[in-house]
Amino acid sequence: MNAILARPSNTQAWLTAMRLPFTSVAVLPFAVGVYMAYAQGVPVCWPAAVAGIVAVFLICIGCYLLGEVFDQAEDKKTVEVGRTKFSGGTLLVADGTLPVRSVKLVAVVCFALAMLLGIVIILVHRAPWLMVLGVFGGACAACYSAPPIRLVKRGFGDLFIGICYGWLPPVTGYASATGQLSPDLFIYFWPIAFTVFNIILINEFPDYKPDSSTGKRNLLVRIGMKWGSRIFSTASVLTGLWLIGLWHFYRYPSPWHLVLILPALVLSMHLAWQVAFTRKWESPRTIEPICAMAIVLNLATAVTVGLLVKW
Repeated sequence: MNAILARPSNTQAWLTAMRLPFTSVAVLPFAVGVYMAYAQGVPVCWPAAVAGIVAVFLICIGCYLLGEVFDQAEDKKTVEVGRTKFSGGTLLVADGTLPVRSVKLVAVVCFALAMLLGIVIILVHRAPWLMVLGVFGGACAACYSAPPIRLVKRGFGDLFIGICYGWLPPVTGYASATGQLSPDLFIYFWPIAFTVFNIILINEFPDYKPDSSTGKRNLLVRIGMKWGSRIFSTASVLTGLWLIGLWHFYRYPSPWHLVLILPALVLSMHLAWQVAFTRKWESPRTIEPICAMAIVLNLATAVTVGLLVKW
């Protein structure tokens, strides 16, 4: 009886499985790309920009739902070794709360709707090349968990997600809003990519045993936790250094903008120190605050990059 009472309602279960708060890691950078175009005085097509934001939102949901379906084995294992708020999925498919077939169908619908919105954006701007950005992002999101490609077990899924959720959304945001690209886009948004990569990597630490025991050979399983901590710390340091570089090349000598980058800069260096030297990644209990701070750094970095945009 208690188990039945503890089960979430159908609506709650679906909303939880969709991980709506985590869509911010792609939606916010997309909005930053739109803002960059607006701040630089490039004419913005707001309907296309909104359509793009909705498409990114749907792609995120589709990606998360596919993860619930295809990561069931390792998700169940996390119950045995110790779960955190950021590991092992939601278990709502693994425990039978949500049916596999329905979750797959909703994921497919999300990707299909995102594709239709992408087609609308292409037609609005009469720019077929925009399809390259949309197809690349959508395909990587779909293939991250889904077989037969299943990037998550190939050892480079983290890199693809870092690019597709960190660098690609703001670039696509700019392109969807304007129908064009700017040379600055190819260097401006890498700090966001570093933080997204780190979100994926740090969340693999508490899942290390479940992943390795079920054959999910992601990056961390392949290189080990010690090297994983070094790579995480390096990416955190690069985030801070890149922000300093953006300030120097786009906002120097403005002291006001130097102050604006300090929160993200300090947090990036703090995370690098915490993971490289305190070994808090060894325990699920101590790694959880690091996972949370990695998400905070991602959002703070996206906002900071937006504030550094030169108008």
